[in-house]
Amino acid sequence: MLLSEAIEALAVATLADGRSERTAGDYRQKLHALLVFLGDRDAANVTADDLRRFLVDLRTRPTRYTGHPARAEMAGGLSPASIAGYVRAVKRLFAWLVEEGTATTNPARRIKTTKLARGEPKAYHAEDFPRLLAATAGAEPVQVRDRALLLFLADTGVRAAGLAGLRLADMDLDGMTAKVTEKGSKARRVPFSEPTAAALRAWLAVRPDIAGGWLWVNMGRRGAGHLTADGVGEVLRRMKARAGVEGPVNPHSFRHGFAREYLLNGGDLATLADLLGHSDVAVTWQHYAIFRTAELAAKHDKHSPIARMGREGKL
Repeated sequence: MLLSEAIEALAVATLADGRSERTAGDYRQKLHALLVFLGDRDAANVTADDLRRFLVDLRTRPTRYTGHPARAEMAGGLSPASIAGYVRAVKRLFAWLVEEGTATTNPARRIKTTKLARGEPKAYHAEDFPRLLAATAGAEPVQVRDRALLLFLADTGVRAAGLAGLRLADMDLDGMTAKVTEKGSKARRVPFSEPTAAALRAWLAVRPDIAGGWLWVNMGRRGAGHLTADGVGEVLRRMKARAGVEGPVNPHSFRHGFAREYLLNGGDLATLADLLGHSDVAVTWQHYAIFRTAELAAKHDKHSPIARMGREGKL
């Protein structure tokens, strides 16, 4: 099987397994770089040395976003996180070829995955949230929608695609849960709080009877339709401009913010992993259990036995 055929077969199998179009597209984009580097040879003849040469090429590139379907190429090499993404795609391709019986050996098995350093948090700034909320004040339907959307994001930590994919039938306002579908066909029940339920009820009371059964309606000049994941990002960009805040305001910043607030308020990682839809708690730890220095100091002061004994005058 030629490398081009193997890449497309993996993408199709990924979709057939219920993974998202985004995941399949990511495999196609990253593995196309391997195809360009090696040429369209028999995938079974690719060696570990070929893959190492490919990784050296990635690490020494002077530009990034080469061949990206949605972003223009620009100066500056690939980040360690980007290179790790290429490694994951390559390892998945050759492991899948062995699983399918198309190849007898896996040349990527000996390719090491670099352990990434845990960086600074990507969450929205807690002090920005009241200003964002104030930017949704008003009785106009678009303002009511934006308030409900903002509270739902901050209260659940769902992904933009999961938020945009909500339908009226997915909502249980009395039970304060929503059926969220993300990552292709993975569905889970997500709880939310009474203030969010109240904001959702207010939205449903003014929501135009359009866009089929979708919960979130696009109310821009282009006409009615349901709000897409990109549309959610645009709503937040406009909200940020109205609020006049400088920190990160995007769907994923609220996912990180939810995780941060949940852990700072005493929640445990295992439950947080369930709420975020992670099958492995290690993923939650790697990406979301990140606190700024001041937050770590406050958490330490709250839970340290020595700090507690000092407050109680026992030292």
